[in-house]
Amino acid sequence: MNANLWTCPCIINFVYYGSFFFQLDIRGDPYGLLAAHPLVPLVSLHHLDQVNSLFPNQTQIHSMEKLISAYDVDPARIVQQSFCYDHRHRWSISISWGYTIQIYPLLLIASDLQMPLQTFKTWRSWKDGPFTFNTRPMSSDPCQKPSVFFMDKVTEVGKSGSVTIYKRHEGTGGKCTREGINNVEVESITVSALKLDPEYWKSVPLLLSSLNKHY
Repeated sequence: MNANLWTCPCIINFVYYGSFFFQLDIRGDPYGLLAAHPLVPLVSLHHLDQVNSLFPNQTQIHSMEKLISAYDVDPARIVQQSFCYDHRHRWSISISWGYTIQIYPLLLIASDLQMPLQTFKTWRSWKDGPFTFNTRPMSSDPCQKPSVFFMDKVTEVGKSGSVTIYKRHEGTGGKCTREGINNVEVESITVSALKLDPEYWKSVPLLLSSLNKHY
């Protein structure tokens, strides 16, 4: 056990990368960060009394029980982000496995989807920044605001797969009247996935090193 785990009294989010520990200290609503979690395994969440409930209309205890139910099925994949595009509807879809799905009624570039929405505050000053990473504002424009879905159920499929069901959170998305925008008329999403091999994380530093060399 790394000694840092016992010497940081104000940790909200602990993530592990390679042979190092990184911490992110925040207050308020952690949604934006967990919906676009960096490419690292989530190790632990601390001081949950200082952040909003992870799932809407639930106590923090019930929220953690729900998140842990997904973790128990596929620990390595929990809150790992993936995204894709529906070109027919011109939607951008971001999935934080075991937690949430966002559907934007427009096409966003990958770097925007990977950037957390600014839903949280700094730990000491309760301000909108600065942070050690970039954030983007949560737009009130229904033509840019995502429809948000939260995980409702998770089911293990055999020994190597899972099915997660996400239900739409009321009051998100809204109607866009702009020409060329296809509103998100979806209430439930089912995601099938193979379990992520825990050994995958050992290759991530090598992958990032290779990308840095080329870009």
